[in-house]
Amino acid sequence: MLRITVPYRDREKASITVTRIDEPYGKDSMSVVSIGSTLKGDIDNPTWKVHIPVDLVEEVVSAMKEASDSNWRSHAE
Repeated sequence: MLRITVPYRDREKASITVTRIDEPYGKDSMSVVSIGSTLKGDIDNPTWKVHIPVDLVEEVVSAMKEASDSNWRSHAE
């Protein structure tokens, strides 16, 4: 399993973890990218997580980039 961990800059034990999970819901289920966040340092058991189907990753990344822009309100619906 490939896992990428991005530490928070202002919290010692906090991080965001990105993982690809194949067949997360059983045989032949669509692969997902799992994004988890922990504030307590437990990357194997994040405080919260979201699963994004791999076929939506590019669209979600684009939306996240727009939301991080200082003029993000002009992009929102």
